[in-house]
Amino acid sequence: MRTRTALALSLTGVVAVGALSPAVAATKVKPKPVSKSYTATAFPPDPSHAGVTSGICNTTIPASQHNEPFTVPFPGTIKVDLTGFQGDWDLAIYQGGSLIARSAQETTDPVDRPESITLKLKKTGAKIQIRACNFAGGPTANVKYVHTPI
Repeated sequence: MRTRTALALSLTGVVAVGALSPAVAATKVKPKPVSKSYTATAFPPDPSHAGVTSGICNTTIPASQHNEPFTVPFPGTIKVDLTGFQGDWDLAIYQGGSLIARSAQETTDPVDRPESITLKLKKTGAKIQIRACNFAGGPTANVKYVHTPI
């Protein structure tokens, strides 16, 4: 008799857990946003190098750029802001050496206009570089990024 009772109770427990499994799976918690603020330090290129910048944040002078590595923790959207600088700074995101997003001042824009990039990143584990570039400005700028789940 005790064996039947134990077996019946065990079977009831298995059925109850099985019935709750879809409900537990459906309440998957979204990851918390990942954020960071830092000061980018990069010196403007020598004026004699003005013709070798090779485009948006693709300078041939490493001292004129600040690279911040970021590994995508979950699919989401990253928003990067570049503020608090004097002169001409630009912002770019690279992946595997290729430019995937950029924000750059036009020559007609007011000096010191903040730069911003918003980009969807779908692949967990992907590695990107957030690049702040100093073309003709003060030696520092403030960078803040926030990566939020999709």
